[in-house]
Amino acid sequence: MPSVLNTNVASLFASKNLESAQSRMANSVERLSSGMRINRAKDDAAGLGIATSLTAQINGANQGIRNVNDGISLVQTAEGAISAAADMGQRILTLATQAVNSSLSLNDRKSIQAEMAVLVTGISSISTRTKFGDKVLLGASTTEGVDAAGIARYKVQVSNDANDTISLTNDAFRTLGIGSAASTEVTTITLTSDFINGQVISIGGRTVTVGSANATVASVRTALLAGDANTTVVGGANSATPSGSVTAGFTLAAGPNANQITATFTANTAVNDIVITSSGNPGFTASTVQGSAAGTGQTTALNTSVTAYLAALNAGGGEAAYIAAAAVVQQDASNFLTALGAQRSKLGALQNQMESTVDNVQELSSNLSSARSRIQDTDYATETAALTKGQILQQAATAMLAQANQMPNVILSLLK
Repeated sequence: MPSVLNTNVASLFASKNLESAQSRMANSVERLSSGMRINRAKDDAAGLGIATSLTAQINGANQGIRNVNDGISLVQTAEGAISAAADMGQRILTLATQAVNSSLSLNDRKSIQAEMAVLVTGISSISTRTKFGDKVLLGASTTEGVDAAGIARYKVQVSNDANDTISLTNDAFRTLGIGSAASTEVTTITLTSDFINGQVISIGGRTVTVGSANATVASVRTALLAGDANTTVVGGANSATPSGSVTAGFTLAAGPNANQITATFTANTAVNDIVITSSGNPGFTASTVQGSAAGTGQTTALNTSVTAYLAALNAGGGEAAYIAAAAVVQQDASNFLTALGAQRSKLGALQNQMESTVDNVQELSSNLSSARSRIQDTDYATETAALTKGQILQQAATAMLAQANQMPNVILSLLK
């Protein structure tokens, strides 16, 4: 290497190596102080992407564990209520068994019936009282909370995968009460004109044929409401003629506004039982408030037989009639206990499923955490060795830089 003054090549090399040693040592210090091997994307771009994905899975699994544990608590709450109801059912069965005995007086039987009625009311109270937070667990009908696809109203989300859920079957949460009455389905039809000649409108079995595109809203509305299928409603030179009878349990009435009709289904109905069809331009809009079918609770039959037993006692039909009515209560109480046993079995199966799920998800979370640790956590044994190496290289590079900076002094000896 020539002796030159303007460019100290040795000093540049030493400076470069010193800077590199200091950079590596700074990385080691950062990793050792943070505990993370990947502190920024440049440390390991691919590893950071994998670690981020694993973190999402781990967080989802950990929240899923909490969700499932909440589900277990929900099921245990419901089962505890059913257990209390079963104890009351056992008492009703005992009283009914006593009531079929011939040694009782009429007053004795009335006292027994009074206690049975109170117990039925108590079971119904358990049904509405049993809540998890503000969610009533055992107070809905058998059909409530099930959508068109038959999905149960209780779901437990197990992970951040939308499809990873546990469905708590609806029949495991049947109401302990006497059920619910059917609600009506009401559709409000608003006529908007713009009818076409020959347009056929059918609402719940009542059919109207529009005679002209100029048929008025009033004429079509009157025809739909008309009870006589032979009535012809004329709007100017145009007509709308009704035919057919309205479906059973279904009524048509004038709506709140002059261009509206209210269609009501009073029978137990499923979704969209009010059939509305129209050929061509419909000429109306419809808004439906969906009703529900009557629901049967677990105590429906028992409540009916206990009430019938009181009626038999009040009718004074004699001992044979009293015993016959009490025997019905006895059978219904037995059926009630059998039904509760089946319901508790379903809840127990759900609890076992969720406990197994917790074990599985905990294992999954542990394995994912281990995999993430291998990618992003600092290996202290390796990193301390790297730090020691960096410190030595830094000291050596500093010493060599000092030596290199003294090398141009040799040129002075040549100038003497």
